[in-house]
Amino acid sequence: MRRSSNRLTPSQQTAFEQIEQAVATDEPFTHDTAIDWISTGDVKHSEAEALLEQLLLKGYLYETGTGLRITK
Repeated sequence: MRRSSNRLTPSQQTAFEQIEQAVATDEPFTHDTAIDWISTGDVKHSEAEALLEQLLLKGYLYETGTGLRITK
């Protein structure tokens, strides 16, 4: 569950929105896929990795045995 105290920075918010828009179903997705979605703009691969890590740490995404999911 997302915590209201874990607000996103503008770049993290943009990354999260890109993932939300790309996820068509409730199916899990891989780290590499999420990084590709975040990197669609002017974001470098290393920055996309860091943004993904922050989304996981802040509880906006979570990891399962089959991949990543968006926290509802």
